[in-house]
Amino acid sequence: MRQTIRILIAIIVFTFFAGLSAQENIPDLDPITGRFYRLGFGVPPQPVDAPDFSIMDLKGNRVSLSSFRGDVVLLNFWATWCPPCRAEMPAMEELYQALQDEGFTIMAVSTRDQRETREKVVQYIGENGYTFPVFFDETAAAVPAFYRTGSIPTSYVINKKGQVIARLVGAFDWNGKEVTALLKDLSAE
Repeated sequence: MRQTIRILIAIIVFTFFAGLSAQENIPDLDPITGRFYRLGFGVPPQPVDAPDFSIMDLKGNRVSLSSFRGDVVLLNFWATWCPPCRAEMPAMEELYQALQDEGFTIMAVSTRDQRETREKVVQYIGENGYTFPVFFDETAAAVPAFYRTGSIPTSYVINKKGQVIARLVGAFDWNGKEVTALLKDLSAE
């Protein structure tokens, strides 16, 4: 029993010091990017120009990422067959409704593969009443390799200048108070 307690104390002490060490290694970031970092996003040391691409929306219109320049863009890669993707979409809709009039938009991109079709995407979006912009990559080649992580959902935050400032692999609570305030502040810059 004493040995177990000693081991637990050692683990707690090690974890505490490891946490302090990690805090000491926080990169020197601007305030907005630092807030993304503290929320668990990966952030580049400096903003990176977002590679442009053009893709069809669900209404058949060709739209380019650069057409959203001047707005903050949440570029989200997802699929109808992906449970974490589906789980985060209601919060994305709430975020979109809260910020769409403040220089913010969402660009949700689903890519064709053996499990995904345009018809499935259209049906899923319609059944759930999502109003944020949704796109389907028919060729699975429209999106530059820069954005491909091999995991979905993956999201990129792109500032008004068209630069990637944060990336998150995995689902996220997009309508949380902190991220909503952060994206609102970013939109106001």
